This record gives sequence, structure tokens and C-alpha cells, in this order.
Amino acid sequence: MADRIFFVPTPRLGACDDVKPEKLSQAQNEWMEHSRDVLAAKRKAAAEKGWQPTSEISEDHHFLRPFGGQYCPALQEVASIGWLLKWPADAVLKNTGPRAWDVHVNETNGFYKYHGMSSFPEGGLGDVLSISLGWIVVTPPGFSILIKNLPNHLSGWKHPMLFAEGVIRSDQATVPIQVHALIPPNSPKEFVIKRGQPMCVVMPFRREEPLQAAVMDDAETREEAHKLAVRDGETFANATGRYKELFIEDTNHSPLYPILVERADKKAAT
Repeated sequence: MADRIFFVPTPRLGACDDVKPEKLSQAQNEWMEHSRDVLAAKRKAAAEKGWQPTSEISEDHHFLRPFGGQYCPALQEVASIGWLLKWPADAVLKNTGPRAWDVHVNETNGFYKYHGMSSFPEGGLGDVLSISLGWIVVTPPGFSILIKNLPNHLSGWKHPMLFAEGVIRSDQATVPIQVHALIPPNSPKEFVIKRGQPMCVVMPFRREEPLQAAVMDDAETREEAHKLAVRDGETFANATGRYKELFIEDTNHSPLYPILVERADKKAAT
């Protein structure tokens, strides 16, 4: 049976149908939406000036093609490893002065509080909140979770707070998740948080022995790596799906890895 991650709501969350965690998807990837909007606007502006598509292809075609972010495999892959958590309660945040914020909430369960070690509201400074996410996360032995801000989240006006990213050993610590969040100085003077809107993500990962890093800067390795990079670049330069076919849907390990292990071991032995 495959390993599983479990989300257990805390009592204060109440009925949770509207805030259930969901698999991170491309729908939350605003970079893709942004690139589509930019390309659409550029095409419209060019067409208004009389530009027409041409069949002439220059030698720089594979560098200049206007592909949107939705074709980027790196942006697509990030959705495969995370779960989206949603805001547990409504709130209105108003700026009352430099580094000073009032938090108005429509609930009494205390999801959002000033953080005592970073904010001093009694002294007029309150820009760091302690946020209860409303969930206990349980993972199989050997797994932790990484708590992160929403990846590729561009419209900071929706919720401009920055979460303190960290790791919880969710296979051992059966605790309600509490996260600190900073309201940056350039935030809007007032913004609204709505229960059920996207808040942050958790990414489970298996704890392994720490990777040992080595810089392989010898001429032979550099040349071999460059040749492989050129080969791969030429392979999918004019076909946006080739990277996905070769390295995501199929199993094609880098031929350099075993070579580098052998060379690094020899280098360490000398």
C-alpha cells in the first residue's frame, strides 16, 4: 500500500467541508496565468499595429518562440508534491501606523494572534502574526512536511503576508500546526482574508541521509556535462513536450551521475 498523508482538523476549525486541503494544482500557479495574459496582450497590441504571423523562421526561432509558462515542466512538476491549505477564518487587517496593524476577526477561536516575540502591539508595533492553520498533519515514519508560501503566487494583494517556512517532523509531532507570518511594509493599508481561500502549502518528503555535495570542476567533467546539455537542448528545442516525455513520463537517469560518483570517490581517496 502506498504511503499516505493524513489531515486531521482541530476542534476549533469546526465543520471543515469548505476548507479541506486539496492537492496543489496548476490552478493555483499564477505564473502560468500571468504568462498567458502577457502573451495575449502582446499579440493583441501587435495585431492592432498591423502585425501578421509569418511562416519565415529565423535561426533564433527556438530562443524567441513566445511559449507561456503552462508549457514549463518545472512549473508543472511543483503541483505534484504539495497540498494546499486554506484560511481557517475571515479577517480584516488594517494598517494603523508604521509596523502597526489591527486584526479584526469575525470569530472567537483565536486563529490569528500577535506573535509575542516579534510583535509588541502594546508599544504600537504589530506586524507579525501567529496563525493557527487548523490542522494536525500525520505522515508515515520517516516523513516530514515542509511548510511553504504559495508557489508562484504573484498577486500579493490577495494576501500579502509572508509565512515563515519551516519543517515539521509530522511522523512524530502530533500537534496543531502554528505558523508565524510577517506583514511586509509594502502591503496594502487594508486587506481581507476569507475562510477557504488559498493560504499556504505543505510538501511531504522522506528524511534521508544528508546528501554530500562536491564541486566537479575538472575539464573532462565540464565537457561531458556540456555535451549532454547541448544534446538535450537540441532534442526538445522545437518540441515543448519532449522534456516531459523524456524525464517525467519515462525513466531516463542522467548518465553523468555514476561517473561523477566514481570520480569523486577517486578524488577523495587521493
